[in-house]
Amino acid sequence: MIDLHFVAPGLAVGACFPAEAALRLAREHGIQRVLDVRGEACDDAEALGACGIRLLHLPTRDTCAVSQERLREGVAFACEALERGERVLVHCQYGIGRSALVALCVLVARGVPPLEALAQAKDARPVISPSPEQLEAFAAFAARVRDEAGAAWPVPTLEALGIIAWRHLHDGRGAGPAPDAARQASTRA
Repeated sequence: MIDLHFVAPGLAVGACFPAEAALRLAREHGIQRVLDVRGEACDDAEALGACGIRLLHLPTRDTCAVSQERLREGVAFACEALERGERVLVHCQYGIGRSALVALCVLVARGVPPLEALAQAKDARPVISPSPEQLEAFAAFAARVRDEAGAAWPVPTLEALGIIAWRHLHDGRGAGPAPDAARQASTRA
């Protein structure tokens, strides 16, 4: 099984996959581009290419935010494909943080307000749970897009993003972890 979920038409977020699954990605899921954000490994470009899949590797350490420069590069790669009707898989090791960050930025670049983008992605793939650093990078990207596009939506706070991103940690009364508590629980803390 390939661990992926479509968070929007043509845009999937997922975990890593074995090289021999490339043909299944192309045939069963229609994936034509893969964006791998793992710093600890990289997909086999030759194996993907043999199946008609283009690869973009943006190496980023686990639990860290993808740099704004790399986010812009990844978003351009994905948006170009989506505009052409191609399907894109953004993945990291487990499909929880780094890949979610890039996919969220793609959604915002395509006009989805940030909180709506995060809720949409979390509904489609419940394991999505970006770290505080990743959510801060998302807010920074969203602020740039809002300013450039003249969008009316506000840039969400880390707390507002965390309510959605970490809702699986809520105690049943609607209370979730504070950003500082989430930061301390991070594997990088």
